[in-house]
Amino acid sequence: MKITKEIIEKIEGEAKLELEWKKGKVVSSKVKFFSYRGLEEIIEGRHPMDALVLTPRVCGICGHAQLMACVHTLENLYENCGVKLHLSDKAKNIRDITLDAEIIQNHIKWLYFIILPILYRIDGKEFEKQKIFKALNVAVTATKLIAVFAGQWPHNSYMIPGGVVCDPTYVEIHQAKSLIKGIISFFEKEIVKTKLGNCTEVDNFKEILDCGGVMSEVYDILDRNDISEVGKAHDRFIAFGENSIFKSAKAIRTITRAVHSRYIQEESLDFTYAKNVKYNGKFYEVGPLARAMVAKNPLAKSIHRVYKDSLLSRIVLKIMEIAYLSKHIEKKLNEIDLNEESYIKPKVKIESLEGKGEGFAEAARGSLYHSIEVENGKIKSYDIITPTQWNLGNSVDKGELSTIQQALLGLDNEDVVSLVFRSFDECSVCTTH
Repeated sequence: MKITKEIIEKIEGEAKLELEWKKGKVVSSKVKFFSYRGLEEIIEGRHPMDALVLTPRVCGICGHAQLMACVHTLENLYENCGVKLHLSDKAKNIRDITLDAEIIQNHIKWLYFIILPILYRIDGKEFEKQKIFKALNVAVTATKLIAVFAGQWPHNSYMIPGGVVCDPTYVEIHQAKSLIKGIISFFEKEIVKTKLGNCTEVDNFKEILDCGGVMSEVYDILDRNDISEVGKAHDRFIAFGENSIFKSAKAIRTITRAVHSRYIQEESLDFTYAKNVKYNGKFYEVGPLARAMVAKNPLAKSIHRVYKDSLLSRIVLKIMEIAYLSKHIEKKLNEIDLNEESYIKPKVKIESLEGKGEGFAEAARGSLYHSIEVENGKIKSYDIITPTQWNLGNSVDKGELSTIQQALLGLDNEDVVSLVFRSFDECSVCTTH
C-alpha cells in the first residue's frame, strides 16, 4: 500500500491529488483545493449590479460564462418580483456568440496545451511545440471575436439585465464572420480534416476518426495504448444552462429527465475548500460529454454505445464541441438584425426589488450556477456553484464515489491517471471562488 500526493500543475490556481495504491492500482483518491478567495462574501452588502463586475473576476478563463450566469440571475430576480423583462433576439444572439467563442478558446487550449502533450508522453513521443503556437493563435482569434461585441476579454461586463450594451455595425459583423472563418479553417485543416458541415452532420463516430488530423491521432494513441475505455464514472450526466444550442436535463446513460434547481445540494468538507455538489443525493458529470448526451447528439450516442462515459468519449465530444459551436456562431451572426434594440431598459430599478433569483450558464467545463438574495436594495447573499465542484467532488462516507474518484479507480499508470484527471478540465480558482 502506498499513497502519492501530487500538486496539479497547468491549472488555474492550485490543487492536490492524493492517490492510494494497492498492488499497483488506484484504490482511492482525494482532490484537495487549499486556497480560499471569498468572492461570495465580497459581493455581500453591495448594489446588485456590482455582481456584474465582480463575478467575471472569478476566473481568467471562463469569466464570460460567469457574467452570463450572473445576468441570468439578475433577470430571474426581476421575474420573481413580477417585473417582465424583454430581450431582443439581437441581444440573445450576441450573448450566445460570445459565450460560444469563450468555450472554443478554452477547448483549443485544453487540447493542445494539456491533453496532447500527455498523450504523446504516454506514446513515447515528443510533442512538437510548433503545434502549440498555431493553436494559441487560434485561441487568440476566438478572444478577438468576443471583444468585437464585449469590448475586451477576459473580465468584461457588457451583458446587463435587459440585453447588451454593445451596438454593432455591419463592420463589426463582417469582422466577426472573418474571425470565425479562421477558427473553422484551423479545425478543418488540423483537427478533423474535412469540411465543418461534413463532420457536424455525422452520426457515426468512426467516420470522424477516419478523417485524419488531430482527432484521428488522439484515437490512435488511446487505442494503441489500450486506454480508450478507461476513466468511466457513473454514466450520469447533467446540464442546466439552456439557450439555442444547449439543453437543460439530466441523463442516466441515454435516458433523459427534466431537472430543477431545488434538488442541487452543496456540502462543505473539512479537508478542502471545495464543496461537494450533488443532484438529489447523486454525483453527476457535467461538461461537453454531458451536454451532448443530454441533447441526444447523434454522434455522442454513437460513441456512447461502444465506449460509454470513457476517456475517449470525454475527449472526442469536447473536441467536437468546437465544431458545433463554430457552426452555431456562423448561424447566429447571420441572424443578427442590426435594426433591433440591443438593450431594452427594465421599467423598475433593480435596487427597488426584494427577493431571490438564480441563473445558469454552460461554461467550458460544464454547468455554472449563480443565486442571489436582495434585501433593502443590497445583496444579502450570493452563491456560486462551478463545474469543477460537480466533477471533482470527494466521497465522504461509505456511499458512492464521486465522478472523478470513480473515473480514477483501478488505473495502474500515473500518466494515465493524469490524463483521465485532466480530461475533466479542472479549474481551481473557479472552485475556490
